[in-house]
Amino acid sequence: MDPQQDAGLLYIAELALTAPCPDGWTVHLDNDGNEFFYNSTTQASTYEHPMDQHYRDMYQQKKQEQQQQQQQSQPC
Repeated sequence: MDPQQDAGLLYIAELALTAPCPDGWTVHLDNDGNEFFYNSTTQASTYEHPMDQHYRDMYQQKKQEQQQQQQQSQPC
């Protein structure tokens, strides 16, 4: 995400950075102080927030819609 080119989409980054963990996920620190996420149901752990892919997909969809609108509004 480019902060200047994607200024209208920065709200997605803000949503991603402030997103709570989904049900079943908790936040922990490893021995080096790095944050990781743990799912008690599946016993999966990851250093990536469980909702990151959702917000990446949202950004890609909105970016694509924006590009299509720009192409449609350009004169022939």
